[in-house]
Amino acid sequence: MPSTYTTNLGIEKIATGEQSGTWGGTTNTNFDLIDSAIDGVISINVSSAGSSGSPNSLPITDGAVSNGRNKFIEFSDGGDLGANAYFQLTPNNAEKVVHIRNSLSGSRSLILFQGTYNASNDFEVPAGKDVVLKFDGGGASATVTQVFADLLATNVTAPLTGNVTGNLTGNVTGNITSSGASSFTNATITGGSVNGTQVGTSTPAAGAFTTLSATGTATLSTVDIAAGEIDGTNIGANTPATGAFSTLSSTGTATLATVDINAGAIDGTNIGASTPGTGVFSALTTSGDSVTIQTTQTPASASATGTAGEIAWDADYIYVCVASNTWKRVAIDTWS
Repeated sequence: MPSTYTTNLGIEKIATGEQSGTWGGTTNTNFDLIDSAIDGVISINVSSAGSSGSPNSLPITDGAVSNGRNKFIEFSDGGDLGANAYFQLTPNNAEKVVHIRNSLSGSRSLILFQGTYNASNDFEVPAGKDVVLKFDGGGASATVTQVFADLLATNVTAPLTGNVTGNLTGNVTGNITSSGASSFTNATITGGSVNGTQVGTSTPAAGAFTTLSATGTATLSTVDIAAGEIDGTNIGANTPATGAFSTLSSTGTATLATVDINAGAIDGTNIGASTPGTGVFSALTTSGDSVTIQTTQTPASASATGTAGEIAWDADYIYVCVASNTWKRVAIDTWS
């Protein structure tokens, strides 16, 4: 009865009663193959890029030393191959976990697959990168995937390039640079600087930010706008532009040198339009020397409907409501 071989490592299994007097050599070879599979390190010098239809071979050969059996495999070359390099692990039913390093020159990627080539089942290792890959031994439809696709680590000390999705808890020492959009649901800054400005301390420093954006409510104890724009309107300069703001809100005191209200509402009262509404203001102060009531009103009688403090006029009298539904009047005389 002939020998058989293990599926994943190609280790020879001697049949009962076979290889009398020579089985020791086979056993020693098996130990060498197991040794390379556990801790073998090899560097493959790639001479041809190959293609998806005619790839380079990365074999696990039954009962013999072969490159694909090693634990750590580095791919290098003697010069730019002119294209990405393709390698196929064989046989396609062998399950394999291996550390791969792409040291190809010319920024060439390493394309690894196992079954019949399919772009959705292969794995591309960019130039200069290390990965740990799993070949699933699925036959013609075998897939190659990254072992650490969703890595859980207690501590990581290394430069990190790529996307981070999820929660980052702990201390980050170094620089965080984002070339795209970064979204933080909550960011607590207890010390440090942004754009060179100290923030997140009891005495934060004064600084300038190119862009300050808030989608919710932002509370700023002091805002000093020396120049710039809000909603495309130039403000804080010697010659600020004229513009419209959809919402202007202040929880404290806001000093505006000039306010031109063409329409809108204050405390729910329509003002600044051709038909201003009626409203109540706790205080109305003018720095001029007159107040104009544009529309005449003549109370029907001394007990006409009215609110204390209400003032009205017509061509003959000035009327004052001194109590609820109680009016008094004074005649208006001409003089020269």
